[in-house]
Amino acid sequence: MKLWRSAMPALLLGCVSLAAFAAPPRAAAQEVQALNPPTTDMQTQGKVGDTNYRWTNGRAWMSLNDDSKVAMVAGIEQGVILSVRENWGAVPKATQPELVKTATRLTVGGITFDQLVLQIDNFYLMPGDIEVPVVDAYLYALMKLKQTPEGQLKDLANRLRKTYPAPVVPQPKEKH
Repeated sequence: MKLWRSAMPALLLGCVSLAAFAAPPRAAAQEVQALNPPTTDMQTQGKVGDTNYRWTNGRAWMSLNDDSKVAMVAGIEQGVILSVRENWGAVPKATQPELVKTATRLTVGGITFDQLVLQIDNFYLMPGDIEVPVVDAYLYALMKLKQTPEGQLKDLANRLRKTYPAPVVPQPKEKH
């Protein structure tokens, strides 16, 4: 039982990402480009359990217009809800409250999508955050808007920057 609880956040995060990418076809080429990036610089490799994933990162996010960002945030939230629905009968009844608790933590409840988009935009203003996957920026922004203590936010941001470091840009050498 304990193992299942510790795996729950990673399972939901994986399902959220899957649901965001499995959204219905989009008309705008810009959205398709960001959600299905043609270049690897718009994706960051990550791992959930023993499975590797390619996550859409801050470069892809910053290429979207505001409406597309709202649609992406709504898709992430719908993915959380879909994950709960699809896993409800597959988990022991005693674990179902944990699913609800995690879903409540990962959905916007009382926060507008516009507020969340603005907070994610602010997250990506820091150059060191550009490689962080959008799903993690979503989580950070949600926690910030739900008034998580600043120390916890700082720890999360540092952990994300360490997990997904931004590339080091070589400085031009001075000519003598």
